[in-house]
Amino acid sequence: MLARRTERRRDSGFAVLQIVIVASIACIVAAVAIPVYAARAKESVLQQNARTLEMEVKSYLALDLDPVFVAGPHSSADDGEGDKRPASEVIARALGGQGGGISAYYVNPLCGSRDVVCQSALPETAGGEPPAVWITDDQRYEYGAFAASPVTKSRLRGTLMIVFATSGGRTSGIEVFYVDAAGEKSPSATTLAI
Repeated sequence: MLARRTERRRDSGFAVLQIVIVASIACIVAAVAIPVYAARAKESVLQQNARTLEMEVKSYLALDLDPVFVAGPHSSADDGEGDKRPASEVIARALGGQGGGISAYYVNPLCGSRDVVCQSALPETAGGEPPAVWITDDQRYEYGAFAASPVTKSRLRGTLMIVFATSGGRTSGIEVFYVDAAGEKSPSATTLAI
């Protein structure tokens, strides 16, 4: 009888040890898999947001806007003499949504920023976080010329880019792409011909 009790205790002790080992392995696998999955999910969000933004920019260009870049707000309507509204202004206003430039559509998945910035210079947002969308005409940030320095990596990671490819005062196309979590340009960009 005593031998049976001792044997049962050994068996139950062995079962507890097995459970601890299995739980430890499961925790290690989860600790590795969850961050990898989260990073892939954020990259997927950026890819989908860039595709959606491309379609949105195409729809605004179909409105027969003036395909020029004007930093910041300009006017809210034609001036009455037949001049068209600048495309950059219309896009920035539309993406900015209601409530002082807070986008109703796009969120930077890496930091949660909803800022839509329309300016030539590299953006510095109030909270120091990269914006959700940056609209610019700075040729250094065109897809082919984009070089990820430590400054651009910190200020643009997770940002959707709309770059007006301008030369000699004329816009030849509008590029749409994103900057990934590492601060590098996306694997591809779409150039919308003007």
